[in-house]
Amino acid sequence: MKTPSSSGVTLVEVMVTLAILGILAAMVAPSFADILNRRRVQMVAAELSSDLAFARAEAGLGGKRNDVIVSFGLPATMSCYTIRYFGASGGCDCSRPPGSACTGQTAELRTVQIPSSNGIRLSLAGQFDPFEPNSIAFQHPRMTNSVAGFAVTVIGPRGAQLQVQVNTMGRVSTCAPSGSTMSGVTPCASS
Repeated sequence: MKTPSSSGVTLVEVMVTLAILGILAAMVAPSFADILNRRRVQMVAAELSSDLAFARAEAGLGGKRNDVIVSFGLPATMSCYTIRYFGASGGCDCSRPPGSACTGQTAELRTVQIPSSNGIRLSLAGQFDPFEPNSIAFQHPRMTNSVAGFAVTVIGPRGAQLQVQVNTMGRVSTCAPSGSTMSGVTPCASS
């Protein structure tokens, strides 16, 4: 007589498989988290670069346009900035909801808010507009900025950093500051 054979897996086999999968997941998780952190920094830096180029282009438009100002705010809960036309009265606070950040005759073009909860923050460096703290103005109609040496560093967890710079002609570039773990990006020139 033949004994019946079972065609399944034993509890021991399932436990061994789960243990191996757990070990592999523990090895891969930190690498995956680093990739996500670097990607977030890249996305924020790309958006900031694009917005600064947009502000410069808006300053070059003819008609009744004024200087275009990008104002940064660094409240505890977020990093933020507002792109706006210079207004004779009123001002902007980028911590207010987009679309309602500016008051008076100041026209808001765009407000971007980066919550601190996602692990990304902005750090301001260099020179800023003398009349607008933590701001850079692109002057109409020349499209040049109001200061030289303007830079914003996008900082993420575990050393992921990119710096967005604007030169005297108003051109925007991105580089990796000293100590950054971002690969494949041109290192920033030493000052």
